[in-house]
Amino acid sequence: MWLVFGVSSVLGGPAGLVVGTVTILPLVMRRRWPAALLVWSAAIFVVQLVVLPIPLPANIAQAFVIYTVAAHVPSLPIRLCALGAGLAGSLAAGFRWSTEPDYTRNALVIAVFLAVFTGLIWLIGNVVRGRETNMRALSEAYARLEENSRQRERFLAQRERVAAAREIHDIVAHSLTVVIVQADGAEYAAEHAQPWDRDQARTALATIARTARTALTEVRGVIDVLRDPEAADDPAGPPVGLADLEQLIAAVRSAGLPVEFHVDPAVFERTPAAVRFAVLRVVRESLTNVLKHAGSQAVARVAVERAPQAVRVRIDDDGVGRAVGVVAAAPGHGLDGMRERLRALDGALMAGPRPGGGFGVQATIPVAVQERR
Repeated sequence: MWLVFGVSSVLGGPAGLVVGTVTILPLVMRRRWPAALLVWSAAIFVVQLVVLPIPLPANIAQAFVIYTVAAHVPSLPIRLCALGAGLAGSLAAGFRWSTEPDYTRNALVIAVFLAVFTGLIWLIGNVVRGRETNMRALSEAYARLEENSRQRERFLAQRERVAAAREIHDIVAHSLTVVIVQADGAEYAAEHAQPWDRDQARTALATIARTARTALTEVRGVIDVLRDPEAADDPAGPPVGLADLEQLIAAVRSAGLPVEFHVDPAVFERTPAAVRFAVLRVVRESLTNVLKHAGSQAVARVAVERAPQAVRVRIDDDGVGRAVGVVAAAPGHGLDGMRERLRALDGALMAGPRPGGGFGVQATIPVAVQERR
């Protein structure tokens, strides 16, 4: 650029060459220090107006400076100063470079032309700056969107892991509790009963085998859900009916726990699938805890009722003694898992010792389910 506009300023003599050089060469720093270059360019232009009566090819540098300030300086006052300096310079140059005849008219024509040119350059720079600002904003918004998408994926993955852990805990805890109770009972009977007939052995072993097979099937079902993204997004879980609850009660009774059972059939006829599934899980986890903690002489009572706006589930036991050969279990995650399951359905769980002895669990699940995502 200096070879084209700086050297050609020799038309103004040695002074023109010097002015052209000190006007053009600093442009290499226009992106790093645009405001400082604006001040420098204005000062050199004033010197030019004083020492030279003609314009120079190097005066194109003023247009580059004004554009650079308008396009790349975020401060509005500085950009307005660049516009003001350009307009003032246009007016001063018009009268400095005007000639006779019609000196004033020529001066005004030159000034207006330069002012319009300066205003267009400044306006183009502002448009470019606005576009770059918008592009940066879009880029930042896209980056935030990507981060939000990654966070959502991490959240969904974590939610799936928690749900899988809860399901597997429910399955394994219930099934192993039944297996342990049956095995311990069979061992005690084999050692102390006189005689211990084959029917007792067959019943205990059949219960163990049936429970293990059911647990294996349900664990496989959980794994299949995790492998199928569409199934994993279904909050209702597998379809559940009254027969499933009755089968659960029968399995617990076969494990040696007497269960008094009352259920409103409407619960499994006119309620969402997610509510029915939660009812089954609450009953199973509660009865599992009775088997583990209440003892061999305990009696459990299960009541499932349909209210106008909710389903109420209550499981009580009288907590009489501990099963023979069963060591007290350490606190687990069953109650926490039930609370998490019901919280997802806007439900509530209350659990604790009963005043007359034993333990009670009461769950309330709204019928109008709106799962939290």
